[in-house]
Amino acid sequence: MHPAVTGSDDALRQLALRSQVPIWLPWPLPADWLLSGVRVAGDEHTGPVATVLACSGPNPLFVDAQDGCVADLLLVAEQPGVGLAAHLAGLAGVDPGETVGQGSPHLKLTVGGHDTPLWAVETDDVAAYVGEAAGVWFWAIAWPRTALGVLLDQFELRDIRHLAPLPELPHGALSPRIA
Repeated sequence: MHPAVTGSDDALRQLALRSQVPIWLPWPLPADWLLSGVRVAGDEHTGPVATVLACSGPNPLFVDAQDGCVADLLLVAEQPGVGLAAHLAGLAGVDPGETVGQGSPHLKLTVGGHDTPLWAVETDDVAAYVGEAAGVWFWAIAWPRTALGVLLDQFELRDIRHLAPLPELPHGALSPRIA
């Protein structure tokens, strides 16, 4: 696992050339949102087998200080068995558990141009949904948990590896959630 880094358009372009898994970008970005970091897992020879793109912005459901006025969203793509997303969501294992794929999905999102079913994962203080997209695990993890449903309704996800040219993106300070 590599340390989280503040993103830049050039860093995203370089990562897109090496990554074995998607780098999911919310598009269009919600109003006043910024990309707030990138993290990968993998080695120098095979390239990244897990990617995390962090986004931060105003909480769309801000009501009081308990909810917080800022929301953070992590979008993770990873090969099975890596465990980066489970770690970020606060889970003990390396995968989302047996409830994923059981029963009706809790949410559907457009990921890579396809309707993607997602199942909620039990966590303590975050909202976490997981499914499969582009042949690997896809996770959406958000703080505060109340913001996720509203956020995910605002955009579809596109794989940066297939965006040419990559649009200029707004970058901000590194999110503490990606560490």
